[in-house]
Amino acid sequence: MISRLGQAPFWSSAVWKSAVWKSAAWHAVALLWRLAGHGLRAVPQSTAYAISGVVADRVYGNWPHGRRNIRANLRPVLGINSSLDSDDRSVLDYWGRRQLRRYAELLVDEARLPGRSRADCFDALITDEWPELDRALSDPRPLIFAVMHFGNWDVAGAAFAERGAESGAADPPLVLVESLGHPALDAVIHGQRRRLGMVPVSIEQAPLSALRALRRGGTVGILIDRPLTRLEPGVRSPGVDVTFCGAPCRLPDGFARLALSTNARIIPLATARIPGRDFRFTPLLDFDFTYASTGDRQADVQALTQSVLNVHQQWVRRYPDQWYQFRPFFNDERVETQPQPRKHAAKSGTVAQGTGG
Repeated sequence: MISRLGQAPFWSSAVWKSAVWKSAAWHAVALLWRLAGHGLRAVPQSTAYAISGVVADRVYGNWPHGRRNIRANLRPVLGINSSLDSDDRSVLDYWGRRQLRRYAELLVDEARLPGRSRADCFDALITDEWPELDRALSDPRPLIFAVMHFGNWDVAGAAFAERGAESGAADPPLVLVESLGHPALDAVIHGQRRRLGMVPVSIEQAPLSALRALRRGGTVGILIDRPLTRLEPGVRSPGVDVTFCGAPCRLPDGFARLALSTNARIIPLATARIPGRDFRFTPLLDFDFTYASTGDRQADVQALTQSVLNVHQQWVRRYPDQWYQFRPFFNDERVETQPQPRKHAAKSGTVAQGTGG
């Protein structure tokens, strides 16, 4: 039997060998991740962070494709237009290197997670807003945490699972996740999340699972900043057109549709790393966030998505090195940006507040 589009049979030697090698490579990556975790847990955390910083700097210098994407994504955040001079590029590279260092620290945290408990993650969150969070977690209304790839979202998920259990929450938080590329690696990372009290659900299964959880009054965490590609004119594209830091982008609209369908409360959430070499974070939450339904579902979805992004952009501009986007995020065309402080002062912290070295 010949597969679709005239491809070779799946059992042909070339196809079979390619599939086997790819699967073997992914299993090797999963094994290396486990081994790296054992190694990183054997050294002091400050040492692991220091090593990750050196590696991150080498990666930034030798990753031209990723470096271009990082620069392009940082421009709207820092208020830099597309016509670069040497000073602009210097500022972008300064924050780009910091961003990759913070991401490397996140990878260290993830690799060391098997040695941590939910209580450890709870203790790592430094905030005086636990009473307000307790009320949100124990509220019978459904709750959506709208999260971006910022700081360390798994620490927040584990800490909230711990706090929710103490507050009498009926179900552990559901978290919607993307595949990491292969079931072998998914099993390792998502297994860590399950052990820490979260219920990871793949994006493919997400709508129905999340809808059921919210209708039971549960809590769902959703990463909302997965960029989507525009299709050809006249072809219906998934997602919704919005702006972030004044630049156009297209993002999934699932969380907004879920909220409007279940009347769920939405709390924008980010987890910022506290400067230093300790495993400490501060949660950024907007407990006052509200939205309204006008009956025009498409307009409501767009308005709700945009409102949540408006909250997150304040945090991303404050900590530009903690927003992890290494693929193209913005559309090619730009829109009018809001006036920003002088970009050349970025290194002194007048444009944005950095975190660590």
